[in-house]
Amino acid sequence: MKSSDFNEARERIIKSSIELFSQKGFHATTASEIAEAAGVTKGLIYYYFNSKEEILSHLVDSLLRDATTIAMDFVQASIIQMIRDGELDIEHDRMKFIDEDSVARFLKRSLFYYDKILDYLIENRLILRILMHESLKESKHHDYLFRLLDLSRDSEDNPIFRSISEADSDFNYSPEMTLFKFFFSIMPLVTFAAYYDDFKKKSLMSDEELRNSFLQSFRVVLSSLIRGTEISLRAGNPKQS
Repeated sequence: MKSSDFNEARERIIKSSIELFSQKGFHATTASEIAEAAGVTKGLIYYYFNSKEEILSHLVDSLLRDATTIAMDFVQASIIQMIRDGELDIEHDRMKFIDEDSVARFLKRSLFYYDKILDYLIENRLILRILMHESLKESKHHDYLFRLLDLSRDSEDNPIFRSISEADSDFNYSPEMTLFKFFFSIMPLVTFAAYYDDFKKKSLMSDEELRNSFLQSFRVVLSSLIRGTEISLRAGNPKQS
């Protein structure tokens, strides 16, 4: 078999696993069913993956890697560049911009990257459905969804934290900020993408209407954290200007 054929077979295995895990559940899906759906032998599955657990782990790793890449693009192009240009200073609980034009540029970039990560998660919504289902069960995969918390931790292993703190040492993720980011920023994206098809069917909204409505909600949440030239980094009312 040619190398290209092997790669194509691997992709079919991954695609079939996603479809079956999301439809039947991870534990109810067998390697034989994956092989049949992918049009490969069961042995070929074990050539690429030691187990179906390794397939699920691969899906999670790929999702986190790609989401981190998109987030890092935003961090580099917006936060770090604005710090270097003297437009932004981070205090422990707020982002302080030099003027309202800088705030407006930051918001515009935030919306652009939020739109980008939304598209990515909608594209991978079946994986999110799998992770949400597993997170509600007492299984060894229970914590996979919570690996998204790794993007909001004070850790040198977190490239987002490391990059921003190197640019401005005052930056840190407080426990309150981590909770707010996970439940009011990350999880709304995850649940929206996971239930995208169901809500679209119930609401009779078009793809464009559905996405635009969700993005408008994000604008409202982000705008609620702004006071003058400052954006709060914690829940509650920001300090009045």
